[in-house]
Amino acid sequence: FGFPVAKILPGILTPEALAEVLLFLGQKGVRLVFWASDPRDKTSQLAAQRSQGFLADQKVTYAIDLAKAHPFSTSTAWECTEYTADDCSEDLEALALQVAHHSRFGADPRMPVAGYETLYRLWIRNSVARTVADAVLVVPEDGRIVGMVTVGVKAGRGFIGLFAVAPGMRGKHIGACLLQTTQTWFRRKGIRLAQVVTQQSNVAACRLYEKGGYAVEKVEHFYHFWL
Repeated sequence: FGFPVAKILPGILTPEALAEVLLFLGQKGVRLVFWASDPRDKTSQLAAQRSQGFLADQKVTYAIDLAKAHPFSTSTAWECTEYTADDCSEDLEALALQVAHHSRFGADPRMPVAGYETLYRLWIRNSVARTVADAVLVVPEDGRIVGMVTVGVKAGRGFIGLFAVAPGMRGKHIGACLLQTTQTWFRRKGIRLAQVVTQQSNVAACRLYEKGGYAVEKVEHFYHFWL
């Protein structure tokens, strides 16, 4: 982003403890602080409000036992394959930027657009390079990519990262095709448990994951503090 940022790790803090941490970070020259707080703890939510935190995201982590995954009969009309090119295509970057603008960074009016767009460009480029993901799965159509998802494995669990469908192509079951293909990809790697993170406000995504058999594992309120 071009300036120092920090993340507070404990999900529960008192107003006094949060204020002390923010004062300390401000003295260290940090400009922006992220905090994934526990929404079930009223004291923590009060602490965020008193310190003028901006509620940038209500983040939902979905998890699934792949043995219980639901098949999508509507996804068979599309072909989802692994992206094998060495360079990141313009279509992939455009899809990544689409995710960026609907992320908590895009929701915060004080976030510099160029900063978070750069972040998501790097995310998809590094995913293609296999440094932050193990594979990029795509849905091609008429010479362009209309859907994509990045996947990886960490500590024996499958992770879905970036997930996007091109504007004008939504409602055509491309998301279901992508999700089902990720489940097949995880199974081939011997993975039984998988997870994905999305915004609670993204109703379409939440419905897709729930339809596929994913269940809510945890919810976090993600605050931004500008110092």
